[in-house]
Amino acid sequence: MIRNSIRNKLIVFLLAATIMPISTSIVITYYFTKQAVSNETIQSNSNLIYQGKTNIMNYLKAIEQNSLNVYNDNTLYTIIYNGDTDYLSYNETVRGLQTIANSVKEIKQIYLYMAKSNRSILISQGNPNRNDSPGPKYQPEMNNAEVKLQPTHWNHDYKVGSLFYFPPTTVVTMHRTLLNSLTQERLGILSIDFSIEVIKSISEQLYTLGQDEFYILDNDGAVIYSTNPKEWGQVLQEPWVDHLLSMPESSGSFEWKSKPFTGIHIYDRMSTPYMEWTLVKRIPYEHLYKNARDLTKINTLIFILFMVVVISATLYISFRFTSPIKNLMGYISKIQSGNMQVDIQVTSNDEIGILARRFRMMMQTINNLIEREYKLDIANKTNQLKALQAQINPHFLYNGLQSIGTLALQHQAPKIYSLISSLARMMRYNMNTNETLVPLRQEIDHIKSYLELQMQRFEDELDVTFQVTEQTLDILIPKMILQPLVENYFKHGFDPREKKGALLIAGEITEDNQLKLIVEDNGRGIDPKQLIILQKQLSLQPDEIAETSESIGLLNVHLRLQLYFQGASMKLDPCYPTGVRVTLVIPNTQQISS
Repeated sequence: MIRNSIRNKLIVFLLAATIMPISTSIVITYYFTKQAVSNETIQSNSNLIYQGKTNIMNYLKAIEQNSLNVYNDNTLYTIIYNGDTDYLSYNETVRGLQTIANSVKEIKQIYLYMAKSNRSILISQGNPNRNDSPGPKYQPEMNNAEVKLQPTHWNHDYKVGSLFYFPPTTVVTMHRTLLNSLTQERLGILSIDFSIEVIKSISEQLYTLGQDEFYILDNDGAVIYSTNPKEWGQVLQEPWVDHLLSMPESSGSFEWKSKPFTGIHIYDRMSTPYMEWTLVKRIPYEHLYKNARDLTKINTLIFILFMVVVISATLYISFRFTSPIKNLMGYISKIQSGNMQVDIQVTSNDEIGILARRFRMMMQTINNLIEREYKLDIANKTNQLKALQAQINPHFLYNGLQSIGTLALQHQAPKIYSLISSLARMMRYNMNTNETLVPLRQEIDHIKSYLELQMQRFEDELDVTFQVTEQTLDILIPKMILQPLVENYFKHGFDPREKKGALLIAGEITEDNQLKLIVEDNGRGIDPKQLIILQKQLSLQPDEIAETSESIGLLNVHLRLQLYFQGASMKLDPCYPTGVRVTLVIPNTQQISS
C-alpha cells in the first residue's frame, strides 16, 4: 500500500521528516533547558546568598561594635578596672549595661563578669540581677580569643538568677574578653544574647518554603539556623555536612545524590576573626527541573497536535507552518546563549506571528528593566550618594581647633576637656560611614557639638534656640542634612561686628503627618537675584541640577533629600529685616516613637 499510494508515501515521508527532527529537538531542548536552568539557578542563588551573607555580617558587625561600648564608657570601664563594689558603682554598672542593651532592640540579655571584684551582673529584659557570692561565676570558654560567637541555644541566667520569669528564647551569644588596652590584663567577660529573629528574617528571603532547604552552619557543623527550627543549635551528623565543611573554596556549589535527598547545594562562607559560618541552600532536582519537565510535556503535546495537521496537510502548508516556529526557536537559542539584543523579525500575521511579537515585546521590557532599573538607576543613585556625601566641607574642624588652641593659650582651664569632647563626638559622627540614615536626635546632638565650638569663639555674640519636639527625635533623616545649613550661616551670614547673631533650629510634625525642619538666622541674608536662582534650582529634580561650586551646601542637602525620600521638599525664604530661613519637609513614613 505504501509503494502504490502517493498519499501513504507522503504520510510516511512527512512522519519520518517530522518525527525525527522534532523528537530530537525535544530531547535536546529538554537537556539544554535542564543545564540552562541549573546554571541560572546556581548563579542567581549565589548572588542571593551573597547578599544575605552581607546583610548578616553587617548585623553581626553592629552587635560587635556595640560590645565595644564598654571601652567608650569611661565610668563603666573604670568600675570594671578597679573592681568597685559599692552601691553607686553598681548603679553606674547597671546604667552602662542597660545603655548597651537598649542600643540594639534584638538584644535579650547582657551579662558582665568582673574579675577584679569577682562579681557578675545580668541585664535581662531591662531588669538587673547580680551575683555577689564568693563562689565561682559563669565564664564561657574563650580559648584565648577576644571575641567568640556561641551558636544558637536557649538563653539562661548565667548562674545569676532572676526575680522575674521570662519564657525561654532562642538566641545567639557574642562573648567578648575585656582587656586592659595597655597591659592586656584580662578584666572580665561581656556576653550579649541577641535574638535570632533578624538572622531568621534575612534567611527567609533566601529560599522558598516547602521547596528548598536552607542552613547556616558553623565550622563544627552546629546549626545556627535552618528551615526546620527543631535543628537549631544541634550538630548535624550527615555526610553532606562533612563534605561541605571540607570544601576548600569560600563559595561554590556541588551536586549530592543520596536516598533522602538528590539535588544541588549552593554555599557561601562568612569568615571573621570570631566567626566561621557557612550559608548553604539545598535545592532538590524535583523542584529545580520542574519547569524543564513541564516545557517538555508542552512540547510533546504540541508535537502530537502538529502531527495531526501534518498528516492532513500538504508539504507546502507544513513548511509554512513550521518555518516561523524554527525562527522563533533560533531567537530563543540566541537569547539562552546570553545575547539579549536579538532582533526578532516577524512577517506573518497568524498565531505564531502574534506569539513572536509578544515575545519580542517581553524581551524589550526585560532589557529596559535591566538597563534602566539596575544598571543605570541603581548605579547612578549609588554614585550620586557617595559623591554627595564626600562634598561635606570640613571647614568647621579648623575653626574648632582654632577655638581650642586659643582657649588653651589664654586660660589653661579644664573647659578644654569639654571642647575636645565636642570635637571628638563630631569626628566620630563624621567618620562613621556605615550609617546613611540616622535619628534626628543624633543630628541635633552633632549640631550642638558644632555650636559649642562656635560659641567658644564668639562668646556672647550669638544666641542659639532649639525648638524641636520630642516626638520628632527618633525619626530617621539623612546624615549631615542640617549641619551644612548651620555652617552656611557662619560662612556667609554671621558677622559679630554688625549685630548679635541669632540662630533658630526647629522641628515638628505637621497636621498631615510630615516632618518639618527649620533653620533660621538673622544674618546678612542672600542677594535677591541670587535667591531667585537658588529657589529655581531647589525646584528641579536631582538629575536636572548642573554641577556648580556655588551654594554647594544647599544643593547637597537638596540632592540627598530627594534621593532618600520621594516627595521631600526644600524651601529657601528671606527673613525680615535680615536673615534666611531654610525649611525642609520630609514625608513621615516611619512610626514615630512616643
